[in-house]
Amino acid sequence: MKTKEKCVWYLGDRGIDRQIKRCDEYKNMWFIVFKDYPEDVEVSFKSDIYECYDEISTTKMKWNKLNYEKIRKQLNS
Repeated sequence: MKTKEKCVWYLGDRGIDRQIKRCDEYKNMWFIVFKDYPEDVEVSFKSDIYECYDEISTTKMKWNKLNYEKIRKQLNS
């Protein structure tokens, strides 16, 4: 299953029906840009509910594992 399809399924299973512009999955996290709010990346930890823990401007977001890990550590501290 492709990442975007997996993300759509994950969100849909939690009652969220929004179109996704871009997304990526890293360990226990999702990084999602929704089409109705394309200026920010929503950062979420995987759980039974969807909750945005942080927002990062798409202009400042680096879509790579090194940056994902840095964000994960910042949010866990």
